[in-house]
Amino acid sequence: MCTALKFLNQTRNGFFTFCDKSKLFQITFNNLCFEFYEWELENFRSYLKVLMESKWDSPHEDTLNARKIPISIGNKCFIILVSPVELFELNALLDVENKKIPLLDFEDIDYRIIEN
Repeated sequence: MCTALKFLNQTRNGFFTFCDKSKLFQITFNNLCFEFYEWELENFRSYLKVLMESKWDSPHEDTLNARKIPISIGNKCFIILVSPVELFELNALLDVENKKIPLLDFEDIDYRIIEN
């Protein structure tokens, strides 16, 4: 494994890394792989925030596919379609500052133990 590679965040379907050697951020999500420099990553983050906050208008809205949210990558012939759950997870993957998830204590679990 490359020693210059740092894992920044991880979710169920992807991980977010940074390479000190090439100065590239890499997002691997499902079968997609994105590589960004810092300024490109900030533009992608702001684009995802706009998608999260606004009602998106998609020509794919009437399709049977669950993935209807378009992510444009600059080429008009190629659009990535994601579901609302995938968009939320992708946004969570890039949210490095708030990656700490509170864990439950034993007292927080309301479950009656039945001994057989």
